[in-house]
Formats: sequence, C-alpha cells, structure tokens
Amino acid sequence: MSMIFEPGPITMYGADWCGDCRRAKAWFEDHGVDYTYVDLIAEPDQTDVVLARNNGRKSIPVVVFADDSHLTEPSDAELEAKVRTLTAPGPTVIEDVARSRFELRDGDTVLSFADYRIRDGAVVVPHVETDPAHRGRGNAARLMDGLLATIRADGRSIVPLCPFAAAHIRDDPDHHDLLAPR
Repeated sequence: MSMIFEPGPITMYGADWCGDCRRAKAWFEDHGVDYTYVDLIAEPDQTDVVLARNNGRKSIPVVVFADDSHLTEPSDAELEAKVRTLTAPGPTVIEDVARSRFELRDGDTVLSFADYRIRDGAVVVPHVETDPAHRGRGNAARLMDGLLATIRADGRSIVPLCPFAAAHIRDDPDHHDLLAPR
C-alpha cells in the first residue's frame, strides 16, 4: 500500500550505478513522494553539494530536504521517519543555518530554539530557550529530540554546553553516541 506524503521539496544526489540510490528512488516512488533527482554522472559539477554536505566524503545518495537537513545513504526506515517528521501535523524542528539555531515551530510561531556554533565539526549548543508563553508543555524536550535526530541524520556530533541540553542527552543513553569527544 502506498502512502502519499507532501514533505516539501526534496533533492536526491546520486548515480544510477549506486544500489543505495536505486533503493532510495524506489522508496520515493513506492510512497508517492515527489523529489528531484540529480544524476552526478550527467551533472558532475553537482558533486560539490555532496562533498559539502558530507564533510568531504564521497558517499551517495545524499537526500536534501525542505528544512535544509540531509541524509546520506539513508535506509528505507530513515527515509520514512524523516518524511513523516516533515509531514506530521503540529510543531516541527528546523535548522536555520543562516541564524545558527534550531527552532521548534508551530506554523510561523517559534516555540523553542537552541543557538549553536560549529567547533571542530561538532554542533556546540550553549543555549536552549522556550518562549515564556509556551513553557511547561515539553517544547524544549521536543526541540532537543528533533535537534538530535537532525544531527544524527547528518552524521554530526554535539557539545551540549547548555545545562538543559546536557541533561536531556545525559538522561537518554540512546543519545550518548552523539557526544563529541572532548
């Protein structure tokens, strides 16, 4: 049974010789997800996008989503989880690269945000804040879960300087592997 998702624009960078690329294309087609395919053999200049997204690694496919996050060599389960996150009703987490922060948004309303900077390839989070009107509803925890999912999907690590962020990670062993070595 195929499901129709509308997660916004998706671009997949790949090559037809790549088995993971063929599998990801089949997943999108089987689930009715629109995407743009960039064939890196036909458009070799687009390889720069892959290298930039993968910190210099030549791994494909690279799938870039509407929220500017990406997955490299994603499994079918990872594709489905990401697409569901982008199409789920209610608040969603986005990474606003231009402002160096993750935001938990409900439509145009920012419920919570986490400032960050990049140091030695790791996402350093010095501050997490929830708008006073939206406190006490678990929004900061939802923000952290989405932030950590994005970091995991992108193959990055985290340095949680904010006490809330550090406690959130410390309290869930499933996130310990995301901690950057000190």
